[in-house]
Amino acid sequence: MRLIVLFSGQGLQTLAHRDEILREGPAELHRALDVQLLQAGTSLATLEERHLHDNAVAQVLIFGLQWMRWKALIPHLPRPVLLAGYSAGETAAYEAAGMWPEARGAFLAGARARLMSEASARLGGPAGMMAVSGCDAALLAQQSSGLDVHVAIRVAAQQVLLGGLRADLDTLATRLSACSGAHPTPLAVHVPAHTPLLQSVQQPWLALLQAEPGGAPQIPLLCGSRASVLRARDAALVALAEQVCMPIVWEDCLNMIAEYQPDVLLELGPGAALAKMALGHGLTCPVRAVDEFRSTSAVLDWIAGMRP
Repeated sequence: MRLIVLFSGQGLQTLAHRDEILREGPAELHRALDVQLLQAGTSLATLEERHLHDNAVAQVLIFGLQWMRWKALIPHLPRPVLLAGYSAGETAAYEAAGMWPEARGAFLAGARARLMSEASARLGGPAGMMAVSGCDAALLAQQSSGLDVHVAIRVAAQQVLLGGLRADLDTLATRLSACSGAHPTPLAVHVPAHTPLLQSVQQPWLALLQAEPGGAPQIPLLCGSRASVLRARDAALVALAEQVCMPIVWEDCLNMIAEYQPDVLLELGPGAALAKMALGHGLTCPVRAVDEFRSTSAVLDWIAGMRP
């Protein structure tokens, strides 16, 4: 079976995911996550709804959820032919590929988040991200004139995520709302990820990654910013560092996934956004997200049913 595993980005994390980590995650994972969450003024046990979209909380929580689910599922699954991390999901994808010692991902997720938040705070005003659909590149460029906004993730020809200062994003949303067919939607993300506004993060983030011991990926990784497959350690680390300030070309990534001719596509969550994107892109293999199942055993039963 040709299995590809997707590691979701932030935006759909909930307290139910936190509860799942507390209920099913090992004590050592709890401790590693709490070391990072305490720096954001909370912990797994005390985390509240208002914390969920704090960048320093969200990235750590997402890593913890994905790593816990990966560890529960992978002993019973065929070896994946490819791992694809989407934005914040790349930290867990890299750990799953064996790029650094187990459980270091909690520290790295926290460090990435702090570097991004610190850079964002230096921009001179609140920043964030916005989804736009029903708008082609020419119209978007026209309506963005004079605004410091950038394409952060290209999902499809008329579906993108933008990053920028919140004031500029709000101005663009007003302009687009007057355009037939265009639909701007503010996102609960408070840093302009994957844009040149976070250029200052790239080098210190790369230095942290290069300081970690490890080898080449044990499972090939999909590079979100280039839609290429990574098999060498140095190239993989450079790719992970540069994607904080380079746009993710997810439409091209889905084309690469299709070229791998997977038998099954499994999204670890949180949420099922990547599964829906894959189905919308026309992938014909079975595609599901862990959040669509009631238990780990139900996920495994579904995948077992796909085997010849």
